[in-house]
Amino acid sequence: NLKIDYVFDLINAFKSLGSVEESVLFLQDILTASEIKNLSIRLRAAKLLLDGKTQRDICMELHVSIATVSKVYSCLTQKGEGFRNAVSKLPIKYSLPTKVVRGPLEYHLPEILLTTTQHLIASSQNKKVEKLMERAEEKEFSDKILKEAAADLYIKHVK
Repeated sequence: NLKIDYVFDLINAFKSLGSVEESVLFLQDILTASEIKNLSIRLRAAKLLLDGKTQRDICMELHVSIATVSKVYSCLTQKGEGFRNAVSKLPIKYSLPTKVVRGPLEYHLPEILLTTTQHLIASSQNKKVEKLMERAEEKEFSDKILKEAAADLYIKHVK
């Protein structure tokens, strides 16, 4: 019954998050940097599989083992409702514009407005993820220090 209570709390904690900022704060607190990376890779693998890419192509693109992609593929073929639902709700990830139009403003105003808007959206998206990754790396470093200190304490206690 306790395990059910724990999972209930976890599910509802995710459900209660109302913004990207809240999600970032929660993920950085509850997961390690490697857990964030692994979950991100699994989600991207699911997205690519649902887009029709082959397992081998996904391994090459994500730089992961075939076992990792096979696990995700297995989930998708057995049911995969969770992956499908999550992937279908993912927002578009904008990239920073690479071309800047040159010339008189009055000739390129629509392009300039679109490029500026795309830049602002992409920058905002990137900042939120970069913040999460920075904090995850900081946490990974402090976790390493704690693990070393605990190991030293254990060795001293055993001797």
